[in-house]
Amino acid sequence: MNVLFMSSEFFPFAKTGGLADVSEAIAVNLVKKGINVTACLPYYNQVQKQNLRMTGKILKMEIEISRECVKIFEDKKNIAKELKFFDIIPYKYKGVNIYFLKNDYLFNREFIYGFAGKDYEDNLLRFSLFCHVSLAFFKDNNIKFDIIHANDWQTSLIPIFSKFKFKFPSKILLTIHNLGYQGIFPKEQFPCTGINSILFNPEGMEYFDKINLLKGGIEFSDTVNTVSKKYSAEIQTEEFGFGLSGVLKNKGNIYGILNGIDYDEWNPETDKYINKNYSAENFKTGKKSCKRDLLNLFFGKEKSKPLLDRPLLGVVSRLEDQKGLDIFIKIIGRLVEKGCIIAVLGEGEREIEGEFKKIAETYPGNVSVKIIYDNPTAHKMEAGSDFLIMPSKYEPCGQSQMYGMKYGTIPIVRATGGLDDTIISYDGSNINIATGFKFYKFDASELEKTILNAVDIYYNDKKTLRNIIANAMNLNLSWDKRIGDYISLYNDMLNIKH
Repeated sequence: MNVLFMSSEFFPFAKTGGLADVSEAIAVNLVKKGINVTACLPYYNQVQKQNLRMTGKILKMEIEISRECVKIFEDKKNIAKELKFFDIIPYKYKGVNIYFLKNDYLFNREFIYGFAGKDYEDNLLRFSLFCHVSLAFFKDNNIKFDIIHANDWQTSLIPIFSKFKFKFPSKILLTIHNLGYQGIFPKEQFPCTGINSILFNPEGMEYFDKINLLKGGIEFSDTVNTVSKKYSAEIQTEEFGFGLSGVLKNKGNIYGILNGIDYDEWNPETDKYINKNYSAENFKTGKKSCKRDLLNLFFGKEKSKPLLDRPLLGVVSRLEDQKGLDIFIKIIGRLVEKGCIIAVLGEGEREIEGEFKKIAETYPGNVSVKIIYDNPTAHKMEAGSDFLIMPSKYEPCGQSQMYGMKYGTIPIVRATGGLDDTIISYDGSNINIATGFKFYKFDASELEKTILNAVDIYYNDKKTLRNIIANAMNLNLSWDKRIGDYISLYNDMLNIKH
């Protein structure tokens, strides 16, 4: 089977969030199962800085941009000339055939999507051409695929180009990693898509008189999936559908396939970033050593010694509204009064960053915040925290809770999306299977009650705590099964019996 994997992010080349990790994991693990995988990625500034040694001859592509598109950006000098030529740069990565699309005008920028909280004004043009030029290259070189796997709004034009422009017989799968990001643009920019304007209609790409790329991808793909079963159901409701619940219901079966985690990268037995390696059989001493190291990092050696026996609540997250951290912020003062210490690692919306900074100033020695995402520190957080706090308003899948369970750090989560699918909540009677704690109503008092229940067990029921930790650490959350689910879905799309 030949698969083309289209994504705007792919670890380790270009990353702003979890999409990059998932893209790499799916592509590499498909190769391990004997699938021929080709991937395309813009040759961003992030990629150029890595000085990769290319594995083949650089190829050239030449395209024509419509006059209507040029007019939209007429203040940009020589834009038609700048957009005319692309280099196609081949590279081999863990068995995946990668083609980088190089056009410095579009992709040689410091950031991938925008900066200072604002998207680049020409993102529609950038990702439309990414889709267009990729498929044009494969068409011109007679490279054929059984499945084309698109991801999120940035590659949602793939089904449309494939079916209406290039007439590929390939089956198209669109994976929605987060419905909250849809690629919505002013209708005046429609010429930049390179798509016939007849498709700008309510049954196509039109959305309340605007362009909606993700909507178009949903309408014209053969199959749609998302990254957990619970989330696949949630997005078909008004509460979680972000205006597309009706479109998704009309599409039919929306498949849910959980993400996995990479045990080569996230494994306490081999992790190079943590203070002491450990397993499910000897986690007590290992986690204590990692907790001491984490406390030293966040609070300093002098202040951290008295903290070692108190429950450490960790937050490893993008600091944004979706993550529900506003209800956690409300209760931090009361949690500190109950003996909790709190470490926060992440960056995001300035307002939320500011709130956490204020709290750290209010409770020095009890709350410490690092406004940055740093991979080695994230590993230390997953290993050294006692509990991981994830009160998300919605969560398509979530990775951090799975990392935490592997490291014996117990997740305390809102029961939504992949958080609900991956965690069995302790209820007092399921000590042999419980892997964390869940609450249901998005409410600060519900979160507080759940955290304090976990803290009570931390102090007063060590046996139950050890059982929950062992249950979590012994789960198999690897990509191996998840890739089997994707291959089964591909086979169903191709009507191949398996």
